[in-house]
Amino acid sequence: MIELPEARTIAADLRKEVLGKTIQSVSGNFTDHKFTFYYGNPDTYHDRLKNKAVTAVVERSFYVELEIEDEVLTFRDGANIRWFAKPQQFKKSKLLLMFTDGSCLHVTTSMYAAIHVFPKTEGAQDAYYEAELKSCSLLDECFTYENFLSKLHHETEKLSVKAFLATKQRFIGIGNGVCQDILFYAGLHPKRKMNTLTKDEVNTLFFSMKQTLQQMVQEGGRDSEKNIYGEKGGYHCVMSAGHYKDGCPKCGGRIQKEQYLGGSIYYCPHCQK
Repeated sequence: MIELPEARTIAADLRKEVLGKTIQSVSGNFTDHKFTFYYGNPDTYHDRLKNKAVTAVVERSFYVELEIEDEVLTFRDGANIRWFAKPQQFKKSKLLLMFTDGSCLHVTTSMYAAIHVFPKTEGAQDAYYEAELKSCSLLDECFTYENFLSKLHHETEKLSVKAFLATKQRFIGIGNGVCQDILFYAGLHPKRKMNTLTKDEVNTLFFSMKQTLQQMVQEGGRDSEKNIYGEKGGYHCVMSAGHYKDGCPKCGGRIQKEQYLGGSIYYCPHCQK
């Protein structure tokens, strides 16, 4: 799923591969789009984007945005974006952008995804999109400890730390995936209630969020996700389906896996009490 590290990584790669290129055609399996949610009628995408150039790739916190002259194309959630230097044959594409130089972007869906095309002057008419435009990215200097504390009030202090970080888009770009390692390095159990945290623990949580996200971006995203070339990210996810059986890197103990708040949580009972 696209979370902040993947959005940053994908955007950087797309700038190298598609910025300035002209779209030759747009196609996809639009009649088979269960759990792929398009904005507007995808059958119109070809006519709207054909012969237009990619004029910008905009960094966002939880999705990837291409400006295509007077149109905007965004990919969210479980959109798997792959770039190929030469034409390929694909069994299914939720979106296939062919460029005039022969390269292409091939998009499929994991679980569910959102693919939106809309005029720049209109906006996406989407609450999450609007929230992103108004927010300060978690890795920018403008997102301070005071911003973080402002999210903690009487309505959130009874939440678990996982619910506080990863629900309701309080912190845009953090989902269940990146949340796991943030909490591990903060030494906090995912079910720990926010109102039980000391001032020092809240401070530690904030800096763990900043530092863990920054490391994930610097290393090209998480190794549980892939970049536009189909390669795994360089950041080793300690608390993930692929590595939790390796044991805790701090104490060597067994990492626990549970279902909680609609997804899996991973934690070390010794290091995250």
